[in-house]
Amino acid sequence: MVLLFALQALLIAPLFTGQFTQFRGSIEATFIANARFIAERFPDLSWYPYWYLGFPFELFYTPLLPGIVALLGKIGGDIPQAYRIVAATGYALGLPALYLAARELTRSRRAALLSAAAFLLLPSLTYAFPPIRSDGAALSGTFLPPPWRLVALVEYGEGPHVLSLSLALLGVAATIRYLRAPSAARLMVAVLALVAVALTNLIGALGVAILVFGIAIANGPAATFAAKWSGLWKLGLLTVLFSMGWYSLGFMRAFSQPGGGDTASFYLALPLVALAAVIAVAALPLKRLPLGADVVVLWLFLIGAIVVMKQLFGIGVAPQPIRYSLELDAAFAIAVGIAVTWAIERVTRHVAVRAAGVAVAGLAFLAIGLPAWLGVQARLAPDLSWQTWSERRVALWLADRLRPGERAFLTGDHAFWLNVFADVPQVRGGQDFSAVDPWPAHAAFQINTGADVAISKLWLQAFAVRYLVVTTPASSEIYRDFTNPAKFDGVFPMVFDERGVRIYEVPLVGDTRAVVTPASDLRAPTNGIDRPALESYVSAVAQAETPATVAGELGRSRVDTGSSGGRLVVRQAYDSGWRVTVDGKGVDAAPDALGMLSLPVAPGRHVIELERRVHLDFIAGLAVAIVTALALLFRGLRARWRRN
Repeated sequence: MVLLFALQALLIAPLFTGQFTQFRGSIEATFIANARFIAERFPDLSWYPYWYLGFPFELFYTPLLPGIVALLGKIGGDIPQAYRIVAATGYALGLPALYLAARELTRSRRAALLSAAAFLLLPSLTYAFPPIRSDGAALSGTFLPPPWRLVALVEYGEGPHVLSLSLALLGVAATIRYLRAPSAARLMVAVLALVAVALTNLIGALGVAILVFGIAIANGPAATFAAKWSGLWKLGLLTVLFSMGWYSLGFMRAFSQPGGGDTASFYLALPLVALAAVIAVAALPLKRLPLGADVVVLWLFLIGAIVVMKQLFGIGVAPQPIRYSLELDAAFAIAVGIAVTWAIERVTRHVAVRAAGVAVAGLAFLAIGLPAWLGVQARLAPDLSWQTWSERRVALWLADRLRPGERAFLTGDHAFWLNVFADVPQVRGGQDFSAVDPWPAHAAFQINTGADVAISKLWLQAFAVRYLVVTTPASSEIYRDFTNPAKFDGVFPMVFDERGVRIYEVPLVGDTRAVVTPASDLRAPTNGIDRPALESYVSAVAQAETPATVAGELGRSRVDTGSSGGRLVVRQAYDSGWRVTVDGKGVDAAPDALGMLSLPVAPGRHVIELERRVHLDFIAGLAVAIVTALALLFRGLRARWRRN
């Protein structure tokens, strides 16, 4: 086990070093920014003010990886370096974890060792699709690419998913051990492993559910088909109850919105795929396969259906289907290990000959995979010039000039990396599903692609944007979201022009933190190009009174008004978690026409205090997890007292 971890760690050694990789298009910026916020603001984590006009931080993502990174970064003083260590460790853990899962599944050291070798060296099964193979080959420069798991981590920044796969394989091993010989200790280990997956990655959570489902309906390997369910219901129930400590109703509602061209109706096809797997178990002679092979066949069928249906037919039966390639490759590696072991054992019973067969197979795997691993080493090295990145330069420039309440508008990788380097509020962000206000997405579409520059100006002013960052074809920008980067020339004064990045200063309207407007019922826009509604909104804000004082940060604010009355608009996103008092008495707030926090105020001087609290559904879920833990602890202590 230790040797397998060390071997994998040696092959990815450059990933443990430095702060950032060479791939600025990676989504790892999101996780580093989250970890940075946790490390700097803990325990005040109720409200994240830097993305989407603000959003409840309990919607940010799954907490395990950013939490570990924040802790290590706080101790070591370097959040990006901590992320490098955690992400690389999560990858290296995958090899021994797969060995354990394969060994428990097959009860064969030989099959487990060959499975691990296949997982380490063989290219991904999804390289059967040319676009994916080309993507992987571009990383290493070799005809046969390295494992897709490496591409996902390095090029795309899938640190949480890679770690969750390693934890899922440990969970598979622990589940099989528990089902074979149930005990409280084995149940606890299996539950902890599965909950850790759920708290690490959302795609990984569904992936491990599929893996456990395969174990449940297969004829082997843990127990008889009927006997397994007496243990599985306990395992499943406890995993769900503990996972509710993070998976609140609000979190699930936010994440479950389909994306990438998929629709919710397509997701209903996944249970049909599972039903087909159940029928296959009943109809096919899977019992005749080597031990564990029936489970792997079901894994390949279930996970393969998710990937293949998207690649061949454009149908997404699960969220972000291509990402399940990681789980598919793990199943494929175990299948290879089982098949090669079966072939060797069919040829001879002589121990020495079988050992030679394993060695020959290992050398064949090495011949296939070693060129890709050698070719990729230079791409694994950190980017030592990160301090000169345009993304960092822009972030620091904005941080030096923005005043409280003002925002910036950025897009592409400049938006992703902004909050890795600076505490700058922006209209965009790194996790679109976290946004509680839908209007920033409409605004971003118009600013990036709309032909009417007047509409863009209205959206920028409505959202208190002072600086608009536009990347041109001459910039290092990866995504190039602006259809016409020159459309703002002559509209706003340009205050920054370096290396293909231009920053325009947008004229502000009203106080950027809060205003008191006499308009009692501003009409919400019908769409992103409803110019009359936007003009009315911006005009009302421009003519509004400025409160006497506005103070506070993050999820707390105090506003002193001395107005003729109207509606107070706090220029942050409304959320049901806001608690508002006027002169010490609680009042109900509501979203205004653009989703900003708004409430009525009577004429005269008033003190308004706003505090954002955690949603009740999140507290309820956390309470369920805590009560479950206490109940299990009490049950264990009572059993011990009775024995004594």
